[in-house]
Amino acid sequence: MMEIQWNKSTCPYCGIGCSLIVGVKNGKVVNVHGMKGHPVNAGDICSLPVYFPPLFNADGRLTQPLMRRNNEHVPVGWDEAIAHVAGEFNRIIKKYGPDAVAFYGGAANLCEEYYLMNKLMKASIGTNNVECTARLCMSSTSIGFISTLGADAPPTCYADIEEADLFFIGGNNMAVSLPVLFRRVCAAKMKNNARVIVVDPRRTETADMADIHLQIKPGTDVALNNALAHILLKEGFVNEERVESYTTGLGDLKEIIGEYSPSRVAEITGCSEYQIIEAARMIGRAKAMLTFWFQGYNQSTQAVFKNNTLHNLSLLTGNFCRPGAGPLSVTGEANTLGNRWVGALSHLLPGMRLVTNSIHRQEVADYWGIPVEKIRSAPGRTIIDIIKGLHSGEIRALWVLSSNPAASLPHTRWVKEAIEKAELLVVQDIFHPTETTRLADVIFAGTQWCEKTGTFISSERRIELVEKVIEPPGTAKSDCEIIWLVARAMGFTEEFPYTSPEEIFEEWKGMTRGRICDMSGVSYERLRNQTGPQLPCPASDHPGTPRLFTDMRFPRPDGRAALLARDYKEPAETTTEEYPFVLITGRLASHFNTRTRTGRVKNLNDVEPANFIEIHPSDAVPIGIAEGDEVEVSSRRGSVRGAARLTDRMRTGNIYMNFHYGSAIDMVDDRLANLVCNPACDDHSKQPELKYCAVTLRKVVHAGKSL
Repeated sequence: MMEIQWNKSTCPYCGIGCSLIVGVKNGKVVNVHGMKGHPVNAGDICSLPVYFPPLFNADGRLTQPLMRRNNEHVPVGWDEAIAHVAGEFNRIIKKYGPDAVAFYGGAANLCEEYYLMNKLMKASIGTNNVECTARLCMSSTSIGFISTLGADAPPTCYADIEEADLFFIGGNNMAVSLPVLFRRVCAAKMKNNARVIVVDPRRTETADMADIHLQIKPGTDVALNNALAHILLKEGFVNEERVESYTTGLGDLKEIIGEYSPSRVAEITGCSEYQIIEAARMIGRAKAMLTFWFQGYNQSTQAVFKNNTLHNLSLLTGNFCRPGAGPLSVTGEANTLGNRWVGALSHLLPGMRLVTNSIHRQEVADYWGIPVEKIRSAPGRTIIDIIKGLHSGEIRALWVLSSNPAASLPHTRWVKEAIEKAELLVVQDIFHPTETTRLADVIFAGTQWCEKTGTFISSERRIELVEKVIEPPGTAKSDCEIIWLVARAMGFTEEFPYTSPEEIFEEWKGMTRGRICDMSGVSYERLRNQTGPQLPCPASDHPGTPRLFTDMRFPRPDGRAALLARDYKEPAETTTEEYPFVLITGRLASHFNTRTRTGRVKNLNDVEPANFIEIHPSDAVPIGIAEGDEVEVSSRRGSVRGAARLTDRMRTGNIYMNFHYGSAIDMVDDRLANLVCNPACDDHSKQPELKYCAVTLRKVVHAGKSL
């Protein structure tokens, strides 16, 4: 009997980048566990990859391309599917122009795949309409870093957890969303007597271990951060002369935060004045504060300001760019940072470059050997604007890769109606049906983790290699191969001569030379034989860079970081008599994104097979809602249902749902929280406000009784 072969790999889920050992027997993945001794997770692992093996052969796995005929998806050969997509893209581009096509993908895709797609769309076709789910996850963090530091460059590393004596955790239930890092935080709290501040409208598992839990009203983080800065300055915790040596804007900041007294902000946030003052003093006394934040910050119409004001607290207290101190942003998907650095958003170019920067455009054009005029100087459409373009007819074709926008975007009914208007919808995925593949004209059978080779870049800038260790089912092809085959069929043969992802990596690597994301010292061979280095890594003998800006010099024109004065504004919509409750959304430990994968794994799905709605008893009882009743939540955009769970962990006036439960697996159309969520976006990051919408609440009654 064949023995199990063990292979090093990296987790394809959240952006921690846990190192895994994958067991393969008889050509099948049979076991996944954490890699002992690795600096990221030291053998630890969350529940998702543990139960990954059944996913490779789960029901609905795509094994060949499908095309819509007579309103049904029928199997076709690759030559026919590729030729059809290439022909339709060329037809639409010729008739309507290059900006009539768009691309949208998942941020768990490999860097090499997005490099190819960027080159196809931005260099060959000539449109910047390239987006990925980093827009829904981390675009606010990205713009926050750029505006404060001068570059989208997370400066800290996971090793800072063991060095910190204060953790500030905002909008992030780490115990559920990032359990491996959360266990490191808990261990550091015990060992080092570190303190913890948690800011969250819910009393979560993470809040349970906090020394101070600031249970704020949703969306009021900017006011809170300004009040904390107010107290830090007023009580003498800020060395103003030193702070001005490495920042700009202190005077403007002092002027605006003078309006954010603890008493005023207590009214805005719902926190007690005492708690706010004590939290500020805890920050002021800390020797090394590490800040974490997640989608409770980022999915907001004031998300960039939340990021800026949080960074202000670190800069004011000198908690920056030294062991244990600084901002530690962890991405929601495996390669969100890598995809930003490879340019997979409509305003970006490879190597941390911007389409609006003429020098950057020239550098990229020279590297690709194309006229600089080919690269548009204006950003392309964000994903919400792509949806608007489908509605208006300005976008005619959409190519989706490993994502499910018909379930993951806010105001889902509006999104589906837009996608249905496309002349051509191409979906490249590993399962069918999903909410999006159901609408597709062509479905490409792609590959998943362990069936293809490429690189991830984690939230601490660590690059790791994921290698193909098993064959995909049927005739499914790697995502890189599908992209280059379509590109060649469109007539771009010379531009896409690749035969392997390693060739793509080596080309892309050259675009990072001399930049913060420098990978000059990285090769596939090095990644096979060593732990991946943290970027920048400019030479083959360079060990990598754990922390950035340790000299307190930043990539802004004057070398100083920016203290930014940001006023608090209310969310895009607020409660009314008709819509008196605030809905916030989140995730479960047993599911990932829209559940198109984890919902197919029995061990994971059985933990929480159906959606539920958390309601404070004080809100439920007057409406006649009891534990387990079916409840309907309605906003200005639609309605969603779930079973009531009464809990005093909620603030009164707030309700909570998980966002995982679409209709692709359960065939139930009214359980998806995004049906009611607001597509309004932050003005700067264009990230939707998925974490706040005004809703009403009622018990569902059928045939004279509650269900």
